[in-house]
Amino acid sequence: MRSSFFKSRWIFYLIFVLAVALLVFIFYPRHEGWKVEKVFDGDSIVLQSGETVRYIGIDAPEKSQPYFEEAKEVNRKMVEGKRISLEYDQEIRDKYSRILAYVWVDSILINAELIKRGFAWVYIHPLNLKYRNLFCSLQRQARKARIGIWSIPVPEKEEYYLGNKRSFRFHRPDCKYALQMAGSNKIIFKTREEALDSCHSPCRFCKP
Repeated sequence: MRSSFFKSRWIFYLIFVLAVALLVFIFYPRHEGWKVEKVFDGDSIVLQSGETVRYIGIDAPEKSQPYFEEAKEVNRKMVEGKRISLEYDQEIRDKYSRILAYVWVDSILINAELIKRGFAWVYIHPLNLKYRNLFCSLQRQARKARIGIWSIPVPEKEEYYLGNKRSFRFHRPDCKYALQMAGSNKIIFKTREEALDSCHSPCRFCKP
């Protein structure tokens, strides 16, 4: 009987600890003390644990695009070899099993800093909206100042562009994703600038 009592007590204690841990994760979704081992590019890093972290809410230039090296270097100087905190949103991992996070170094939100300096643009997923307003505001400032990626002139190539209210993307009119879009989700933008002003991100497929 006594053995059964202590066993039940330990099970209750374990359940209690797990419940508290879950509540802490839900209400304080920020994990501290991770060390950055390597910087892949302007929006992804590798932790000392071997895990890859993809920054939420932004997209930085790829290798084939202008400002790739600059974005990577700025990111490297801010985080490489440093202890960081990871803050989560609704999605914890992407389809490639990378951790999705807002990355903090002390009081600096790195995702936001890259947008502010013109080395990344807003790329919001509908489930992860925690800092959308902040990111959009910083992008407007960077575009107005024409710094970094926004210093590159992009000529208008379409008579109009189609935005998606649900995904926050905009497309060329003949893009396959634009053609698949539900009518209730469509927004017509007269110019690329108008789409960006509305904080819609360029489609990765048709690259408007």
